[in-house]
Amino acid sequence: MKYKMIATDFDSTLLSSDKKVSENNKNILIDLKNRGYYIVGVTARNLSSVNSVCDINMFNYLILSNGNYIYDVDKDKGESINSVSLDTIRKLFDKYKDNSNGMSFCSLSKYYIYTDNIGSFRDFEIPIDKVDDIKEDIHKVNIFVSLEDIDKCRDYIKNNCRDVDSIIMQDTDSDNSKWVTIAPYNVNKYTALKRLCNKLNISVSEVIFFGDSGNDLEIISGVGMGVAMKNALPEIKKVAKEVTLSNDEDGVYVFLDKIFNRRR
Repeated sequence: MKYKMIATDFDSTLLSSDKKVSENNKNILIDLKNRGYYIVGVTARNLSSVNSVCDINMFNYLILSNGNYIYDVDKDKGESINSVSLDTIRKLFDKYKDNSNGMSFCSLSKYYIYTDNIGSFRDFEIPIDKVDDIKEDIHKVNIFVSLEDIDKCRDYIKNNCRDVDSIIMQDTDSDNSKWVTIAPYNVNKYTALKRLCNKLNISVSEVIFFGDSGNDLEIISGVGMGVAMKNALPEIKKVAKEVTLSNDEDGVYVFLDKIFNRRR
């Protein structure tokens, strides 16, 4: 199979545990981009958050907010797929403002954060007291509840917010870090990737994708070469065609170097 696109998740995949892109990972992506392959970052982060952890010029495109925005890096413009309705945002805010450890409402460039924890915020994080403080379209909502309440939270969303889907997110670098992410119905990383591939006139069978967590399940099983990190969740490894080294062992670099360099 001749691959035309290399796509990768960010956290616990391309990024090391300290949230950095290693020189090995960065250099091989830049090299493959210069050799004519499409390089695509696929992440739950928004654009400002991605900019805070890496130089985005190593990519041709970014798929942001779990598939809700496709950003053309070279042209510095993008396409919004859908947004969470204001009615759903109000329902979630009213339900969980006093029954969670915090919420974040994510636009293209900002995180609107509701929390009782008064601390420092990054430039793109905006503390809010009410829904009316949100001034733009929201692509994704994160709700941070206790581990024992996660299933109840998803049940509430399923029964009361019919225009969205929810998944349990987990940082595979931390066993106890789980939260609920809400996005518009039938919008995910894989649907966005298929949309981008159609635009570029390539098949998803010509894509290599690296991932580790629950929001990578559809895409890692749907592309031509789905590669799980060694630190990936068991259900991700089960559907992947290959398993590479962990994010702290430059697993993305090691696999790509083997495929594209050592065989030349």
